[in-house]
Amino acid sequence: MEDVVLHCRPGSAAGLSSLLERTEKLLEPFPCRTPPPFTPWFPTTSADLHLPIRPAKPAPVITCSAAPRDGDVSTSETSSRLHPASLCDRHEVTDSPIKRSWSVFTQRGGVLQSAQSLSKHFHRVVSVHRLHLRQRVKWVVGQHNCGTSRDIEQVWQTLSRSVRSSRLPTCNANIQRERAEIWVFCDVLHSEQVGRFLKDELRLTGRISLSVHRLGDIFSM
Repeated sequence: MEDVVLHCRPGSAAGLSSLLERTEKLLEPFPCRTPPPFTPWFPTTSADLHLPIRPAKPAPVITCSAAPRDGDVSTSETSSRLHPASLCDRHEVTDSPIKRSWSVFTQRGGVLQSAQSLSKHFHRVVSVHRLHLRQRVKWVVGQHNCGTSRDIEQVWQTLSRSVRSSRLPTCNANIQRERAEIWVFCDVLHSEQVGRFLKDELRLTGRISLSVHRLGDIFSM
């Protein structure tokens, strides 16, 4: 407890003594204890400065053997290492019950051929919106592009195989099931080439749109 300062009007010594006694009795119920010494959590000696600060629990490990549905992944805090790659490779899109939400290029080989020159119309669009050639944009494929004999899930399976087999290097794809849409992300530089690949390889009908963050749809084919 800190010191208590008592303010009173000047008077006789007897009155001051009585006031002090009353104050002491009022303060008796309050505990008087010494606060514990401060123990810093950070290193305090030169010998401890280079020691890493580690979390109390190990980081969770992503496993492939017990992944739940709807694109979520399971984690295990008890496992100390990842499962072998052979266990992960056996989950193919065609026969796996897992509904993948993302399909990401794995850098296992293959690069897009040197980008063809932009068409005059698309070059004008890029100039008007001042887009950087390495800026990421997305192609939007909707249910209406799949035709009457296929649904969005079947198109997504075909696209996932193309992305994971490095047929669309530098591209990432995401399915928005609540919107019944597939988003394919690529660079502005390769967007026309990727769009033609999607139209031909996936046998899409109608027009697909190219969208940019904060600008919306800027191009279609």
